[in-house]
Amino acid sequence: MPGAARLNDIGSGHDCFPETPIIEGSPDVSINGQPAARKGDTVQFHGCPCPDKPHGMHSRVIAEGSSTVSINGKPAARIGDGISCGGVIISGSGNVIIGDTPYKSPVQECAKQAVLNRSPLLALTPMLAMEPVFAKSCLRRAGCTDAGTEEEPQTNIGEMSVYVAKPVGHAAPSSEKPGEVKQYAQAAKKKNTSPVQAKTDAFVFSKSFTGASSNTVERPALPPMEPWYKTIFDLLVGKADAAMLPPPQQLVMVSAAAQAGSAIAAGGAVAQANQNAAKALTHQMKHLSGPSVWQGQLQMAPGFLLMGALIQQYLKGEKEDLLTSERLLDVAKKQGTVPSRVRYQWVEDEETGKLKVVGYHTSMESGRDQVRVRLLKYDVPHNRYEFWEEGATGPTLLWTPDNPGMELPTDTAHDEQPVIPSAIPGFEIPERGDASILATPIPDEKDFRDYILVFPENAFPPIYIYLSKLPVNLLDVDLYKNFKGRSRQGKYEADHMPSRSAVEAFLVNEYPGLDQKLISKLTDLVAAIVIPKEIHQKISQTYGKRNTPDRIAKDAKNLREALDLNFDAIKPALKEYGVTEEQLEAARTKMHKLNTEQGLYK
Repeated sequence: MPGAARLNDIGSGHDCFPETPIIEGSPDVSINGQPAARKGDTVQFHGCPCPDKPHGMHSRVIAEGSSTVSINGKPAARIGDGISCGGVIISGSGNVIIGDTPYKSPVQECAKQAVLNRSPLLALTPMLAMEPVFAKSCLRRAGCTDAGTEEEPQTNIGEMSVYVAKPVGHAAPSSEKPGEVKQYAQAAKKKNTSPVQAKTDAFVFSKSFTGASSNTVERPALPPMEPWYKTIFDLLVGKADAAMLPPPQQLVMVSAAAQAGSAIAAGGAVAQANQNAAKALTHQMKHLSGPSVWQGQLQMAPGFLLMGALIQQYLKGEKEDLLTSERLLDVAKKQGTVPSRVRYQWVEDEETGKLKVVGYHTSMESGRDQVRVRLLKYDVPHNRYEFWEEGATGPTLLWTPDNPGMELPTDTAHDEQPVIPSAIPGFEIPERGDASILATPIPDEKDFRDYILVFPENAFPPIYIYLSKLPVNLLDVDLYKNFKGRSRQGKYEADHMPSRSAVEAFLVNEYPGLDQKLISKLTDLVAAIVIPKEIHQKISQTYGKRNTPDRIAKDAKNLREALDLNFDAIKPALKEYGVTEEQLEAARTKMHKLNTEQGLYK
């Protein structure tokens, strides 16, 4: 029977429209601490991201539910139930299930006979066994899978591994002396390099794998800026809740140069398409600390900077309390979720502006305990495994094992000497210690970017991974919500245009019946531009008290004009940072395009 759906559970996308969360639920019935979802409840409406021919946006509601279970007079929604515009609910409770037929207890007949026969009561035993979880604290006794309530060190959960993205071809050659790091050219051009490769090599970590459209704003070249490698490694570590565990005495490194993939002997369009997809994975993962998870070539799409990983065989706690590989494989085949009593994410340290990892105790009552379980795809011709995130147009991770039949190592010994991180300009070694597991506050479900990856036929142990988002760069343009969870590097801020208050006033005037919570979500679906924080705070027309009620009312009447006025106000200051007129106008055009696609104006 399918799991019950709740507020914030996910409805899948359809065609070119992305997945969105359930945003309405029962006012008085909760499942795992979250309002229960019902037929007719609202799913956040979604817009088509196609750059050339956007298909607009439309509303969504849950269209199906249980035929036998009602909540507030409405059929209870479950995993697999349909959504009005297309797609189905793809996440839900891991321990509350709802079917279409009345449930008959397996002890019903036994109990009936016991009463008729006046049988003596011999013993009282628990009727329900504790549901196993993926990970739990070793402080919880055997048979207990409750979440922790106090701050704990990572060592109570298991050994954590940390990987950092590194451009292919930029690995330090083995001939270099230990401790030396080569300062690589930022935009070295190679013959016969594909357009995708050239684009991603030019600006490291600046673009997601989904590709660049013709409206992409080129990054301005700013003379006083620090080197790219210093910027990247400055982002790696925060002082509090340090991400990296103490590295073992010898680290296992992934191969120095990840290749695009072996050529398939037989040619043809399919083979070429596979090769093109592999070439777009222009970054490899460099192992920084913890047990070695991947032995071989590990490539990734440049859509994240850091990856943390927990391999199942290194988890602590009683094995009877943890989910088996076989159970995880069954769930992965259905693209379902399983409970875990701890989840992780990369966040920006408010004091240092650097990325750090934070873990959270996730109880069943929190409604945040479900982790997506996904089955890796095996590419037979190339002997490699692929992981595709939801909505991705290509693989997020691609792993080619050193040996097709090898087993993961029990130790981390390896002949290859790692590059010492402390020798990299701008990189700060953290204080030796574990990441902390916090009890509160737990982020929203949409802010987690974590998965349990399972190999076909359990060829290797399942792995829990959590990915960071890319840091922002000057003049990045996107919907404001897409900048959430991305490091501002301590020097940038995202300027909402038109202002959030103006868009809210516009929506209230145009759609009087809209729920306030929905309005709040919609104000995140507005264009924003990344600018230096001093420009935002000192010059932006709508920052703080400068956004007066009169300005808000005026801007709400003409949102297009409001954006132009807001943009013109910061243009002169941005030019002083070296941004050209052409780059600025390209950014303005993209912002108008985003707002038009969201239906704010024509």
